[in-house]
This record gives sequence, C-alpha cells and structure tokens, in this order.
Amino acid sequence: MRWIPLVSIGVVALFLFFAGCLDNEAVNEDDNVETTPGALLNLSRETYGISDDIELEVRNTGNTNLMFGRSFSVDAFNESSSEWEAVEMDLIVTMDMIILSPGDAFTQSFNPEEVFVDGVKEGQYRIRKTVSVDDTDESMELEKVFRIKADTE
Repeated sequence: MRWIPLVSIGVVALFLFFAGCLDNEAVNEDDNVETTPGALLNLSRETYGISDDIELEVRNTGNTNLMFGRSFSVDAFNESSSEWEAVEMDLIVTMDMIILSPGDAFTQSFNPEEVFVDGVKEGQYRIRKTVSVDDTDESMELEKVFRIKADTE
C-alpha cells in the first residue's frame, strides 16, 4: 500500500513532463519581422577572354540566411536557334552546404578553357545557380549573362 502514493506521484510527474514537452516552440522576438529573401549573382566583368578565370559572387541582399552548394551551370546562347543550350563541363565540386548570412557574399571561380568539355567558343553565355531560403522552402534561380571573346585581355 505504501507504493501507491509513490506511483501516483510518478505518474503525475510524467504527465507534467510530457505536457511541458508538447509546446516546445521557442519564443522568437523576430516573429513580427517579415522575411524578405534576396540574392544577386555578380561577375567581375561582362566580357572575358577564352583563357580567363571567371569569378562569380553570390551576395545575400535579403534579411534571412541563404543556403546553396558549390554547383552551378553554364549555358551558351545558340544564335541560329535563339535558345540557350547547356554547356557540358568537366568540373568537380564538393557537396558541402554553404550558409550565407544577410549582407555576406560567397565567391568561387572557374576557367572555361579548363572545364568546358567541347572547348570554348566566342559568344554569349550565362551562369545559373540555385539558392534556397533558410526560413522557407522557397528557392531562387540566379543567373548572369557574360561574353567570351578571343581577343580580350
């Protein structure tokens, strides 16, 4: 008979513990601040030579963290069909996740002469990179157009 009060106290304690675990959302003072994601893809110039390194920068212009990997794609503009066509690249990138805070920038570079499988041709190209918003499931595709010319320094 002495164990009944102990069991009752144990059951009540477990009930209170689990009831407290049901509402485990942290109070966030920033709940009233609207999330405004924003990002820019920048290049150091608009025209590059065939053997130039191309440096691309992702800049977080919003008020929330952005997440992305190191992968990106390059398309070439086909003037005869007036369409963008994917450029096959021999480029190895690590599969790490980059988290970019508001106001910060991430830079990476590549050399078309070294990574374009079918060689570099003069013309118009674009870089595309997908970034995700940390607070939502929203993703954004960033792109930037540039030219490659043989006689550019």
